[in-house]
Amino acid sequence: MNNTQGIDAKAFLSGWLGNLVGMYSADINAVPDDKWATTFGGCTRPCSDLTADALSLMVWTTNVMNDSPQSETMMEDLGAACATKAGATEKMKEVSDSFLSSFARSSDEKLLTPVQTPFGMEMPLYAVAQIAVSHIWYHDGQLNYVHCLLGDDKVHWMP
Repeated sequence: MNNTQGIDAKAFLSGWLGNLVGMYSADINAVPDDKWATTFGGCTRPCSDLTADALSLMVWTTNVMNDSPQSETMMEDLGAACATKAGATEKMKEVSDSFLSSFARSSDEKLLTPVQTPFGMEMPLYAVAQIAVSHIWYHDGQLNYVHCLLGDDKVHWMP
């Protein structure tokens, strides 16, 4: 007898994104206001830029899911939105909500369609969606490193 159950991959990825947005938002709040746009050691990117970058692939993927054109000013627009911690937190919520709405409406056929990514690889749109969500986690690790550079070793999103 086979009792194999499938998993709802869309629900799992959507839930994981919700968790990541909560973690990233808590880590935004933990960066001191006067350090939000600071470069450390002369070569790091400021938290504001890291956050704009974290959101960029999610915006790109949402546009592809919606068959919308890509904005030529996306990075500038995200940079402006993420210039403050409050703006970055708001933009994180806005972009993730838009992604989740588009993702929920996308058919399996659409998500399995190969696309040319902005990083030069061809892959199914679903794979790009997975990378876009993981991209948030990647940049959250960078925020955590900034916390450590500032002497803060706490995990800000754990109860």
